[in-house]
Amino acid sequence: MSTNEKLIVLIGPTAVGKTSLSINIAEKFDFDVISGDSMQVYQDMDILTGKIKPEETKGIIHHMIDIKKTSESFSVHDFKLEVDDLIDTYHEDDKIPFIVGGTGHYIRALIYDYDFHDEDDQEKRDLMEKFDKLSTTILYGRLKEISEELAAGVHPNNRQRILRQLIKFELSERISHRVTGKDSNYQQTPKYDTFIIGLERERSVLYDRINRRVEEMFEAGIDKEAEKLYREHSLSTTAKGAIGYKEFIPYFEGECSLNEVKEKIQQNTRQFAKRQLTFFRNQLDVEWYDLDEEESTEQIFKDISEFLNK
Repeated sequence: MSTNEKLIVLIGPTAVGKTSLSINIAEKFDFDVISGDSMQVYQDMDILTGKIKPEETKGIIHHMIDIKKTSESFSVHDFKLEVDDLIDTYHEDDKIPFIVGGTGHYIRALIYDYDFHDEDDQEKRDLMEKFDKLSTTILYGRLKEISEELAAGVHPNNRQRILRQLIKFELSERISHRVTGKDSNYQQTPKYDTFIIGLERERSVLYDRINRRVEEMFEAGIDKEAEKLYREHSLSTTAKGAIGYKEFIPYFEGECSLNEVKEKIQQNTRQFAKRQLTFFRNQLDVEWYDLDEEESTEQIFKDISEFLNK
C-alpha cells in the first residue's frame, strides 16, 4: 500500500459536534462517511450510541453502522479488517476515504497498520493449551457467561465448537486491550497520508452538551431501548460495555431510581470524554480546532482543501 494515498479522519470527544460537521464536510467535498465508533456497529442500539438518524444523513452513504447483532462480538481487529477493505476500494476508485468517530484505539490501529497475525497465532496456541486442561462442562459454563445466545447455538457436549467460540472471544478481548497501549506491532509512520481533524470545546461547554444530550436520550426513550436489550439476555460482552446500557442494570433490578441512572450516565460520559481527549492528544498526530470559535468550520474546510491539493 502506497503511503501517499490520502485519508481524512474526524475525531473528538462524545457530544462535541462530530456528526453535524461530518455531514457538512461530506456534502462539501463529496465524501461518504466511514464510522469509527466501536458501538454504532450494533443494531437496536440507536439511542444508546447516539447513532445518526436516517433523516440527518442528507443522503450521505454511511459505512460501519448497524452491521452487527448485539449478540455478536466486535473487536478492533474486526474493525481494521473491514475498514482496510473499504479504504482500498475508495483508493481504487480515486476517492478519499473519510472516517468519523471517537474510538481512539480503533483509529490508531488503522492508521498505524497494527499487525495482529504473529501474536494471534501464539496466543491461540496458548489458549488451546489452557483450555485443554478444563472439562467441557466448565468451558460451556464460561461460554454462557460471555453470551447466552452464543451458548444456545452450541451443544453443551460439542467441545470443538465451544473452544472455537471461546478462543475467538478471548483473542478479541486481548487484542483490544493490547492496542490501547504502546506496542512494537505498530508501524512508526502512518500507513496513509493522513489528515486528522480533532474537535474540541471548552470543558464546561462540552460537559453541558453531554448533560443535555443525555437528557435528550431519555426524552427519546433510552430506558425502553435499554430494557428491551436487557430482557433479551443476548448481548455480547462488547455490547454490554456500552455507556448508557450498563448503568440501567441496577435500575432494572430495583436497586436505584431512573434519575440516578441518568446522573450516572452523565457522569460516566463526561469521564469517557476526558479519556478520549487524553488518548487523542497522546497517541495521534492531530490538528485541533475549537468549535466554540466562530471561524473554526471555515478553517477546517480551508485546511481540507489544502490537504487534498498538496
